[in-house]
Formats: sequence, C-alpha cells, structure tokens
Amino acid sequence: MNIVIETVGKGDRYMRIRYQVGSILFCIILFTSPVFGQDLPHIVSPESVGLSSSRLKHIDKLMTRLVDENKIGGSIVLIARKGKPAYFESFGMADVGNPMRKNSLIRIASFTKPVTCVAVMQLYEQGLILLSDPVAKYIPEFARPKVIEMLPDEADPPYRLVPAKRDITIRHLLTNTSGISYRFMANWFPDPKHQQLARLYESAGIFDGVSEIDGTIGEMVRKLGRMPLYNHPGEAFEYGLSTDVLGRVIEIVSGMNLNDYFREYIFKPLKMTDTYFYPPEDKLHRLSALWISDGMGNLRKMTDGPKREGTFIYSASYPYKGSKTYYSGGGGLISTAYDYFRFCQMLLNQGDLDGFRLLGPKTVELMTATNHIDTLDATFIHSKGWKFGLGFAIEMERGYDVDSGSKGIYEWAGIYSTRFSIDPREEKITIMLTQTYPFDYHIDIWDRLTTLSSSAVIDSLVPKRAGPNNWN
Repeated sequence: MNIVIETVGKGDRYMRIRYQVGSILFCIILFTSPVFGQDLPHIVSPESVGLSSSRLKHIDKLMTRLVDENKIGGSIVLIARKGKPAYFESFGMADVGNPMRKNSLIRIASFTKPVTCVAVMQLYEQGLILLSDPVAKYIPEFARPKVIEMLPDEADPPYRLVPAKRDITIRHLLTNTSGISYRFMANWFPDPKHQQLARLYESAGIFDGVSEIDGTIGEMVRKLGRMPLYNHPGEAFEYGLSTDVLGRVIEIVSGMNLNDYFREYIFKPLKMTDTYFYPPEDKLHRLSALWISDGMGNLRKMTDGPKREGTFIYSASYPYKGSKTYYSGGGGLISTAYDYFRFCQMLLNQGDLDGFRLLGPKTVELMTATNHIDTLDATFIHSKGWKFGLGFAIEMERGYDVDSGSKGIYEWAGIYSTRFSIDPREEKITIMLTQTYPFDYHIDIWDRLTTLSSSAVIDSLVPKRAGPNNWN
C-alpha cells in the first residue's frame, strides 16, 4: 500500500492522504488476520432482507468521494434490516499508514447517552427510581436550584440568579430540559447568557467530558449542582451535562461505579466486547485518530493533549491518557460499529437480544415512541417535526428539512461526527462512524446517507394505503 502525503495550505499543517492498495493478497491478509480483533458479523444479501444491492452502492460512492476530497479521514457504515447486517463497509484511513477497518475503535461521544438512559430505565423497572423523583433526592447539591437571568449591558455583575420554578427531576435529565448546559454551547450559540454560564462552569472546573479529566464524575456533578441553570426546568430543550448527572444517579442507586454497572448489566449481556470508557492497552492499536476538517478539503490529524476552541476543551488522547477515573455518562465511551449495532438491535427488538432481556417492551416504547417535551421541538441537531423521548430524538413529522426516512425513527449523534438511526417501521438500523471534528460538517453527510439508506428499501413494511389523502 502506497501512502501519498501532500502538503496543503500553511506549512505542513494540513495533509492530503490517499491510499492505493497494491495487491489482492495484501487485502486478504489485512482483513482476515486475527490481530485485528473480534470476528466480524455475517453479512447477508441485501435482497434477502428487502434492500437493494445496487442502491446501497451509492453509499460506496458517497463515502469514497468524501475520502478522496479529503473532507473526512475515514468512515464506517453499517446498515441492518430485520435483525441482520446487510451492508457493512469501511472507507479511508483510521490513522496515517493505517486504513479504517470495520472493527476500528471509535470515540462515540454522545452515543454514550442512550446507553446511560437504558441503565437509568433498568433501575426504573426495578422500582428503584421514578421519573418524577427530584434529582436532589440523590444529589443534595441540586436542591433549591437557581436560574441565570442576564441584566442590561451596563450592569455589574451582568446577571442575577432567580429561584427555579420547580425542582429538576429525573425526567428533565432524560429529556435535556433540566436547564443544565454544556460549555461548548457558548460556541454554537454565542448569546450573552450561554457565554456567562460557560464562564461560570469554567471557573468551577466543569468540563464537557471529552478530554483528560482528573477526579470522578461524583466530584464534577457536585460542582455542577451548585451552578445556575440556563432555563427553568421543563421550559426549554437545552443540550448539556444532564446525562452525566444521570450517570452519577446510577452510581448512587446501584452502589456501583458507572463503568462496572455498564459492564455487568449492558455490555456483557449484549456481548459488546469492544466497548469501554478506557480501552485496554492491547486494543489501542485499533483506535482511530481524530481528524480536524474544514469541510473544504483541508484535513489534519489532531495531536495528543487537550485543545481549546473558545469555551470548549476537547482531546484525541483522553481514551489513553490522564487518570482514567472519570466515567462520563454523557460522552465517554469508545466502541465499534458492530458493538453499537447490537445495542441498537436490542432497542429495535423492544429490549431483548439473543434471548436476554434488558428492558421491557413498554419501557422501550416510553423511551423511543413517546414525546416527553410537549410543544417544545428538539431542533438542536434536527428541525421542526422532531420531538424527544427519554434519550432519543424522535421524528414525528416528515415534512421538514431533516428527514431520516420514516415517522417514528429515533436517533442520536456524537460530537466527533458519529450518528445512528433506528427505524421501527422498516426494522432498519443505520450507523455512521467517522472521527471528524467539527461536528457540523457531518450533518450534510448524514442527511445524504439517510436518504440513501431509506431509498435502498424495496419491500417497505409500512402498510400500503389507497389514495393521496392517506399518504405517510
């Protein structure tokens, strides 16, 4: 395999890298050697599960073009239907000199959130917590919360704190309506209130969970409980550290740290053998690099150590450097496409996989098919027409800009340009993994991929209805 490195832009800051595979023999050795990790799943014929092989090839063209144009380093795409993977391909590079493989380890970031929400709902099913429970019942620092209000520009200080209208509940945390924010939200929405709240978070030593962090989630959450809220609980959809707080609630209620709880009650039952907060040394060679892209063809590998972008601190090296004691329930997991497919398939099966039940069907329905935010819209990475369940955005109406293919689809994403979608109507799962930052460049890619995924369906499971007035 020849690696061509071209300098683009200023000095050697940007690299244009392409791979040329020189022989069939190399490919056979590369993808069959046991050194590259666990056995890969059997891939069925797309037509056997009602998908079109020729239509799925459009995904090859899309992803290959993005790699060739140097807009992403590499990617993995997995599409499954009726419980069986029918499309599973990798593209481009994981690192310089190392192609992306189907079992490459990926920083899945906020893909962690649905895992944490499943854990919470397991405790809910055991009667150990209620969705209406105040968070302060478990973490006293969240008692008597305050909300930040900005004052006129000449005021000193420029804000005041007012008592929240209501307590933060477990449901508020699950639906991102608690009023708890992220520091990086001040980059995305640079209004005075987000900027002020980010400064308060930074002064208190509160991070977003994707960098080397000393201490534990318990220590950080206690600090967070003393911070003001962006909005009154239940009155706005504000993406933030709510799921990290849920991770601490899991620890308190279960008596286990979050790593051990996930391992025992989610990863082992689902045979997610490649999912970790901190991968073991003997698997780190499979971890993809993190790539910085400007979306215009300039791509560079991110170096180790924390990096700062405005209010946001992030790092490529947090999976293998630092104290490794911080278990972020909102963004800390490393996984593979196949492992996360197994998690998604459990949800699509209404809580069961391979005869092991993690959740009851009614609980999965409550999480993935129930609007918990009333008239609010979950437009953070979607558009009007999307609502929010317990850990998932749900497409309620298709007639808007962001359409993943069916009413009732539920999905989420990760800040390093990862995305998954579960379509109960068509019994279909779509997973896209890259390791590309910033996040916003992937949105166009995902919109195209979901179009290609849904258009590959050739035997729709949605009942046919006569007449244009009955169209879905």
